[in-house]
Amino acid sequence: MKRTFQDVFAEGSVKDHEMLVRLGTQKHERVLGEQELKRRKLEHKVMEKQHQREQHELRMLQMQMVMSQNSQGAPMVMRPQGQPSFQGFGLMGELSDAMLPSDSSYSN
Repeated sequence: MKRTFQDVFAEGSVKDHEMLVRLGTQKHERVLGEQELKRRKLEHKVMEKQHQREQHELRMLQMQMVMSQNSQGAPMVMRPQGQPSFQGFGLMGELSDAMLPSDSSYSN
């Protein structure tokens, strides 16, 4: 069977076309993969931000609970006789009362 130049050219053109289609498909799949990766990264960032908001809300609720317990008059720690009272000084007074040792040179 004798092959002509047109037959060889046509066969090469078909192979070139098939290769170009395969390369085009691979490029398309790669672009789709990159877009999926970007979508997942954005989704992860959104979830991370949501988690941070939830953590912040939880801390705010905990702080509100502590503040409401303090404003409701949490039980005071009994001071030994002779120690000065810092009741009129708010939170600093409570901290000072709790931090003073019983045999302090500050007591009268």
